[in-house]
Amino acid sequence: MTKEELRDELMTQLWRMNRMDMIELLREFIEGETAALWFMSSAGGGRVSPTQISEGIRVSRARAANILRSLRSKGYVAMEISPDDRRKMDVALTIAGRRALEEKYALLMRNFDAYVNVMGEEDIADLTRLLKRTADSNGLLQREIMKKRPASGEREEEV
Repeated sequence: MTKEELRDELMTQLWRMNRMDMIELLREFIEGETAALWFMSSAGGGRVSPTQISEGIRVSRARAANILRSLRSKGYVAMEISPDDRRKMDVALTIAGRRALEEKYALLMRNFDAYVNVMGEEDIADLTRLLKRTADSNGLLQREIMKKRPASGEREEEV
């Protein structure tokens, strides 16, 4: 297989994986409302600022504000003016928010347990090793990408 064929096959399989229900559940823990709940829970369950949430789940402050508005309307978070700085807000999980997060997490774990059962321990161990290697190679990948970028002020070659 050529490098281009390998690249295309990799993209095809990643695209197929992206459409799996299990990945959709996982995505909720990476972005959006569930990610904000997960971040707050992981932060020790104490109070956090909207800025910390924005930075923690890597979304814009405007997006974080929308997420918090929605979570507040569902009763999953409580927001109060910070006693340390009255210009800032503190956000905390409510009991309902913690319960909703625990239910979503339990569903995610059931899905991953089923995945391990379907794939088998050996294949999961191999996949985990490759995924770790992928994540660990991010620095090298970024350097490789930067090598191929035109220097500041240079124009890219037209195709």
